[in-house]
Amino acid sequence: MVDDELRELARQEGLKCLAVMDARSAPEKEEEVFRQWLSQGRHGTMKWMERHAEMRYRPQGLLPGCRSMIFVGFNYYQPLPRAPDKPAGRVARYAWGRDYHKELGKRLRRVVRALQGRYPHHHFRSWTDATPLAERYYAELAGLGFSGRNNLIIHRRFGSWFFLGEILSTLKFREHRPSRDCSSSATATRTRTCPDRCSRCIDSCPTRALMEPHRIDASRCISYLTIEYQGVIGPDLARSLGDWVFGCDLCQERCPFNQGVPSTGIEGFLQHRGGSFLLLRDLLSLREEDMLARFAGSPLMRAGRTRLVRNACIAAANSGALDLLPQLRVLREDADEIIAAQAEQAITALEGY
Repeated sequence: MVDDELRELARQEGLKCLAVMDARSAPEKEEEVFRQWLSQGRHGTMKWMERHAEMRYRPQGLLPGCRSMIFVGFNYYQPLPRAPDKPAGRVARYAWGRDYHKELGKRLRRVVRALQGRYPHHHFRSWTDATPLAERYYAELAGLGFSGRNNLIIHRRFGSWFFLGEILSTLKFREHRPSRDCSSSATATRTRTCPDRCSRCIDSCPTRALMEPHRIDASRCISYLTIEYQGVIGPDLARSLGDWVFGCDLCQERCPFNQGVPSTGIEGFLQHRGGSFLLLRDLLSLREEDMLARFAGSPLMRAGRTRLVRNACIAAANSGALDLLPQLRVLREDADEIIAAQAEQAITALEGY
């Protein structure tokens, strides 16, 4: 009955894809691979990965007495609209609408509150992309999908266009693999691994962040550079960013499992806060006081003015749009040193066209 209740609670919140596994620590070899990755500096400036490394493969460290791990998938795919006629920067699909931490997080919290009310002597905790837990590793073990060569989990119905959320529980649930409730006729139903010799995702990465199958240098990833990295981006990497101003979808767009997937029906994602394209002239004139009015509730708030304008400078240089030079010359004198330096670099690039 407990397991039926869990599935019904998830269904009520629109969490159609559910996987449950017994809580357990990962083998030592998994931890060693991660430690080597950290020692090579592949995580860039994301120091929190170092600070919380000990808990990554130990769910009981996040919730003492944890017995079950519950994973859900939340589809966010939308087709790409036509690009504007004027120079614009691209935004990764997951950031077009409401912040997924808020949209998925509130649903997980409601499930947790319901479980807590029914089982007051047990404890539950939920996260979505905000925990040290190696969620993709465990989600694959639980059967929610398989690991693509770009390290993303590929779901049999949604491809990799879905968010992961998890609930840790001291209450024991029966293990459940989503083999029937998430069926589809898509390619992924016929296999649980990537096709032999397929390297589309790796070949699509302009910064060579995808070094080889299942190995990523996050410090070169466009998503990391446009969102997490806080400094000036040098000319070589900047040229590879193309028109991306927040995140990147290139490796996902090339994946054969991501073709023909259903579009999301989640209203919060369909109501665009940031949108798929941002006009560069608007971003280059963005002021700090504009942020809330323009991007409230959007993942783009994470980047703040500094990184959004910095990224717009790079996209402007890569666009070859000489009519943006006057705005870049103004930004060359900006009080923000990162923006000023990136604008100077963009001016040099554009004047060389």
